[in-house]
Amino acid sequence: MAEKFETEIIEPEERKAVDFNPLDEQVNEKAYTNPNTNTQGIDLNAPIPEPRFTPPPMDKRTINQEQGKQPKPEPLNPEMKNLGKKDTEMAAGHMANLIIQGYEWMHQLANKGLQVSEKKLNKLQSEGEINLNAMIDYDYGKKIRAGDFFIEYNQQVSNVLTVSQEFKDEATPLLEKVLAKRGIGMTDEQMLMFVFGKDIAAKSMIFFQQKAQMNHMLASIKESTMAQYAQAAPPPPPPMQSEPQPQPEPEAEYIAVEPEEEVAPKKRAGRPRKM
Repeated sequence: MAEKFETEIIEPEERKAVDFNPLDEQVNEKAYTNPNTNTQGIDLNAPIPEPRFTPPPMDKRTINQEQGKQPKPEPLNPEMKNLGKKDTEMAAGHMANLIIQGYEWMHQLANKGLQVSEKKLNKLQSEGEINLNAMIDYDYGKKIRAGDFFIEYNQQVSNVLTVSQEFKDEATPLLEKVLAKRGIGMTDEQMLMFVFGKDIAAKSMIFFQQKAQMNHMLASIKESTMAQYAQAAPPPPPPMQSEPQPQPEPEAEYIAVEPEEEVAPKKRAGRPRKM
């Protein structure tokens, strides 16, 4: 048979409860617990009004300065204000190409200034200051006609000042970055207007140059034609001397003469005749 084990339960001893009441202690009143408002004449049952306040204006520049960031400068071209980064770089590229073209055009003007125009040479020759057919010393023991010398000189100085491709490749990317940072550029619309204006200006300049050259040629041909006519025409006959015409005699002045009174002749008293 199985053995039965009996367990003995030991209950804890009961402890006597200690009488403790926290409200019996002395209350330590603080200064901030005392109300410092006067509620006399105030309806405590009235609803509390909602507070109203105006927030301070938000200045992006002030916020950026507080955060240690530099404010973004305003673009000089107002059309670029709302463009994205890619379009801004493209606009700056248009402006950079325009500046490089203007810089190259200034070199071409400088080359034009070094040349001697044909109009000036013809004017000096017509005034008798130079002779384009005269032979001048050109090199060691060589001579050349003055007109040919000026033609060769103008050809040599036409390309003295140039803008190299190396300079363009080096300056263009840096110029694009600076222009994009400053907000300087040309949009597609502005670039299109500039291209048309440039083409019209160049063709107008060519038109007026050709017109001036044609007027100069007509004036030269007219002078040469008048000179040939003057040499071919016979000299005019000398003016005929006109015979002296008799001058009219001066008219005699008429003087009125009053008639003299007739006087009766007086008889002489003679001797008596003899009978």
